[in-house]
Amino acid sequence: MFEFVADENVPTPVVEALRSNGYEVHRAQEEYGQGTADLDILEACADEDRVILTNDNDFALLAEDTEHAGVVIYNDQDLRTREILTGVVRIENAYEDLGNQIEWLEGWI
Repeated sequence: MFEFVADENVPTPVVEALRSNGYEVHRAQEEYGQGTADLDILEACADEDRVILTNDNDFALLAEDTEHAGVVIYNDQDLRTREILTGVVRIENAYEDLGNQIEWLEGWI
């Protein structure tokens, strides 16, 4: 299973749902501190082989020019927790490794 870092914009129910389904999910603000720059988080996740789960488009832009362990991003703020979980499971089933991949969650729901 992928190990995730959820950025500060990912709702707590999403983090809890992923954890209850066996995923190891860390909160970016707890791991790296509140307000840590997105690039610093992206680089730390690459070093730790952790996939970023986010709804912040800045990560997609940064990931185009930076080595990373994967970015799963969504824009639809009205997605239900169940839909996000479904998308994550489908992405994991499709990829053995998400290194340097940017996956838009909406395409997997």
